[in-house]
Amino acid sequence: MLKIELKSISYVSTALEVKVEHYSLIANYKQKYVLLSVPNLYLYERTRSSLQTSRRYATIISMFYRYIETQKKYKDVDPGDYHAVVTNQDIRRWQVSRQVARVKANSFSPTSETIFRDAKILQMFFAWLSKSGFTTNVRIDLEDWVANFKSNTMLNYVKKAAGTRVSSDPILVLDREASQKRPHELIFNQEIKTLLSVFPDKVYSVIFLFALATAMRPMELCKFPLYGVGKNKHILNYSSMPQGPTKFTYNVFGKGNKYRDIVIPAYALKDLEDNYIKTEYPARKKKYKDRYGKPSPPSILFLNSEGEPVTEKMISNACGYACKLAHKKDPEFRINNNFYQSRHWWPTMMMIQHRGALLLSPAADVLDAAFAQVLTNQLGHSSITTTYKHYLDLARVLIMAKDGRVNDIITEDFNIHAQIAEYG
Repeated sequence: MLKIELKSISYVSTALEVKVEHYSLIANYKQKYVLLSVPNLYLYERTRSSLQTSRRYATIISMFYRYIETQKKYKDVDPGDYHAVVTNQDIRRWQVSRQVARVKANSFSPTSETIFRDAKILQMFFAWLSKSGFTTNVRIDLEDWVANFKSNTMLNYVKKAAGTRVSSDPILVLDREASQKRPHELIFNQEIKTLLSVFPDKVYSVIFLFALATAMRPMELCKFPLYGVGKNKHILNYSSMPQGPTKFTYNVFGKGNKYRDIVIPAYALKDLEDNYIKTEYPARKKKYKDRYGKPSPPSILFLNSEGEPVTEKMISNACGYACKLAHKKDPEFRINNNFYQSRHWWPTMMMIQHRGALLLSPAADVLDAAFAQVLTNQLGHSSITTTYKHYLDLARVLIMAKDGRVNDIITEDFNIHAQIAEYG
């Protein structure tokens, strides 16, 4: 069986003249270690801005490579050449094999949505190959790589392969149960309070609050500086910044290696200074110097209690652990809450603030293009219509839960603490 090691690497790119980091794939093939050069080039090109994204993409490619190694036609093919032999049908069969294994195990995961989403990421890899001039048999212009699990023929095949005799659709049943276990509502204010109280390291509660106020992704939060440079040179400690403005522009380097300008409320910067920079950061900065033998650079703000720069994986692990602690502390806390709930908070509150009493009327359904652009820019989304409709629905649910009351929900400076007090 093919073994593939995922290894994170960090180095100075000669082309970019900056430090980059991403995952690489190393195959153990016929008692030799083989660098999978083509996938590794892709991981460098498309995932170097986020180590967590890089790990996800590398994991998906690794999963697919380990699957096709089991197929007869790849018996004598070197893993370094898999990309040139793979076809659309191979990608579809991989999806089917995952669904069969899932139904056989009667497991909620991976859901049909996850299987399709992973296949799309794989297809993006082959699209890059074609665009970059590499040989590949995958036809990007055709959609026969998609496994249609809604067709009766496919369903019957999956049931037969999985050895199940149920008369109902096992895929639909498992997807529905998995969906019911996921929170579809905004995180409650009492849940936020509980979660903030149980983080084992203060830095993660500070980061979560900052995310609630800005909707920044974990990869973007990890790069937030103590002092900004370039377009962000105006970002300083709150007490050193102009005291008149209620918000500041911040240039984010985010998903897809793209820059965008977002808005950071002044109160969020004040919270950072009062609750972290003045109280926690000095000791952590000293630990950083002891650990790495050099002062912590101003480009790094968030350090854990051991003086290590906070990473996306650290945030994910800390929040997952904290959610379990929160559920133990308060059984009403939905254990399936996660860090990305913070991403939904800001746009939902902005929707309530902007549309007000119109939220429950048909008039709100009419796309406000200018406002929708603000939402998509802050979130880093590409689809204006989808983003607008999603957060309109979330805002409506929240307002209806409060019997249509809008007044006093949002303060003028959009203060997160006022929001938590209102919904607690």
